[in-house]
Amino acid sequence: MVKVIATDMDGTFLDHRGLYDRERFETVLKELDHQDIRFVVASGNNMGRLSLMFEGFLDRIAFVADNGCHVIDRGEELVRRTMDRQLVADFLAYYQDKQSDYCISITTANGLYLLENAHFPFNHFAIEAEQMALFLSRIKRLTSFSELPDEPILKLGMMLPEEQCDDIITGFNTHFSGNLTATTSGYGSVDVIETGLHKAWGLQHLLDKWGVSAEDLMAFGDGGNDIEMLQLAHHSYAMDNAPDAVKEAAHFLAPNHRDHGVLSVIEREVLTKI
Repeated sequence: MVKVIATDMDGTFLDHRGLYDRERFETVLKELDHQDIRFVVASGNNMGRLSLMFEGFLDRIAFVADNGCHVIDRGEELVRRTMDRQLVADFLAYYQDKQSDYCISITTANGLYLLENAHFPFNHFAIEAEQMALFLSRIKRLTSFSELPDEPILKLGMMLPEEQCDDIITGFNTHFSGNLTATTSGYGSVDVIETGLHKAWGLQHLLDKWGVSAEDLMAFGDGGNDIEMLQLAHHSYAMDNAPDAVKEAAHFLAPNHRDHGVLSVIEREVLTKI
């Protein structure tokens, strides 16, 4: 029996334009609310973007943001993890000659920091104009990461050429000696997270709070940063557009994100069987 539904955003819940059908979602969420089935947004994105995307629904759904490090249940913050500064220093030292080439980014509550000569390929992302404006407003350029303000660090990232992404991630995860893991959400976008802190870790906090077993969890994903969540969920769906490694981690296949596969599966497999 499904009691919790968790979904990734980009390439999963969102279509190729970075949008979702709000009217259709409202209809689905109303029925989920009626049946006391929880809906969780599980994303590598921060709450700034997610709050904008789900304006009007914030008091009805839960969030596992920043790849599990920020957990909010209907407005109540449960978990807020920040990164150890020494781990960040070790990461920057590891890539000291590639910080611009790999478009390394450091995210704090106050902004997203990039080096002045790092090129961020904004055209890789299907983001609605208002969301893009918010994203651009948060970018701060530095001549060196030694100028980084003394603020709690929430996330590390890289933007890599897609054809090199898998090799660079594999090399980092094989050779980096610290407690960090690189994972991808697709399109060359890489998140570097503390080992063991992922979407499944954050989601488990919600399951424990609600007294729900993973046997009653349905999850959807399309990227490498969704694998642990898909492995946790008994009812796990990889999107048709997901790479093979993600499909192998799931039990079922959902229609392409362009075809609103998440909502289609929920309507077919949950709502029609209640």
